[in-house]
Amino acid sequence: MANHKVFDAFYSDDDRLALMHGPTFMGNPLACAVALKGIEIFEREDYMSKIRHIEQVSRGEMEAFTDPRIKEVRIMGGCVCVEVHDSRDLEGFQQFAYERGVFSRPFLNYMYSMVPYVISDEELIKIFDVMKEWFREK
Repeated sequence: MANHKVFDAFYSDDDRLALMHGPTFMGNPLACAVALKGIEIFEREDYMSKIRHIEQVSRGEMEAFTDPRIKEVRIMGGCVCVEVHDSRDLEGFQQFAYERGVFSRPFLNYMYSMVPYVISDEELIKIFDVMKEWFREK
C-alpha cells in the first residue's frame, strides 16, 4: 500500500520510469503472517543483542585495519563495507575468498559482508581474516 504521492511518483507507461517491483510490495496475507511471526521470533530470541555483539566483534576486527588502497571501513550491525579507491584492487577477490571458504562478491569499489545473525565469532572472524589477507598478499 502507498499513498497517492508515492504511487504517482512511480506511475508511468514508460518502463524506465515505472516501478517494476509492485509484486514485491503487495503484502499478501501469507506474507504479512510470516513477517509478524518473524518479528515475534526476533524479539523473543533477543536478536538485537546478537546484532550488537556481531557489530562489536566486527569493529574489533576491522575498524583499525588500514591499507593505502582502503578509502573507508564502515560497520553497522551485521554489515561491514570496505570501500577501496580503485575497483581494480578487488579484481580476483571473489575467487580468493572462495578458495579460503568464504563466499563473497565485491561490488564496484566495495568489499562487504552481510552476515546471518546466527554466525559464530569464529566464522565472523574468518571472514575478516580473509579480507585482511587479501590486502596483505595483493
